[in-house]
Amino acid sequence: MEVTFETTQGRRFVVEIWYFSTVRRIKEYILKQEGIPVESQRLFFQGKELEDDRDTEYYPIVEGSHVLIVLPDGSPAAAVTAAADGHAAGAPGAVVHVVASGPALGQGRSVALELDASCTVARLKEMLQERTDGALPATKVSVFLDKAEMEDDKALVEFEPSSAEGMKMEVRVVVRQLPPSPACNNGNGAAKVNNKLQQRMSVEVKWGAKTATLEVSDMDAVKELRAELGSAAPHLLLPNDGAYFFIYKQNVMEEERTLRWHDVKTGDTIEIFNGRVTGGA
Repeated sequence: MEVTFETTQGRRFVVEIWYFSTVRRIKEYILKQEGIPVESQRLFFQGKELEDDRDTEYYPIVEGSHVLIVLPDGSPAAAVTAAADGHAAGAPGAVVHVVASGPALGQGRSVALELDASCTVARLKEMLQERTDGALPATKVSVFLDKAEMEDDKALVEFEPSSAEGMKMEVRVVVRQLPPSPACNNGNGAAKVNNKLQQRMSVEVKWGAKTATLEVSDMDAVKELRAELGSAAPHLLLPNDGAYFFIYKQNVMEEERTLRWHDVKTGDTIEIFNGRVTGGA
């Protein structure tokens, strides 16, 4: 069967392979036809990197499938593929059109970027910082594709940003909550904030178009708010696997911190978003 391969330098070619060929065997076909060393090839299909000992039935690759090849930056193989496509070595590769949105940018706002497919997620964050004049600091930003957080060291092409309109990717951006300044000491080793009495308050929790009003304590931790939602607001129909996080004033809320720490006041709205937030600032 014939399978189409495309490198991040923009070169496209077709290789004929046998049904049930292993990934290792496919790389050997590419070496024989295109001269790209097997050890330089990283193959991606449907957003997954292919493992050498798996075959075309496992992934599944069929007649007419498109597979991406990622080559190490500056490698002789990358230079060969670029030159074979009529480009000089080191010429720009394929371009990914990235559209970033999310609570950190404000309702209905987005940022559009054009980046080389070999750029890392860390570079994407730096570009977002530049385009927003520092409003989205690269060290404080988390970027999500669908429900998964994108890892800094991965190239954009590894997420297979392809569509009928070309290489396009829509991501969501959130900014992690920064810790407050240390509370003043009251002279006996305890912070003043701890001397305040707990206060009951009413907050609104929003999940898409659905809302719920809860009576909570300002000393409740965010994880306690999460636990209470199951019984107090079952109509929200939150994901059973707990794959969601809370946003307050365009910042991710930390599960172990209290509502008081996040400066939540009575009548305020806390939003819920799909996905998980990992790592730290």
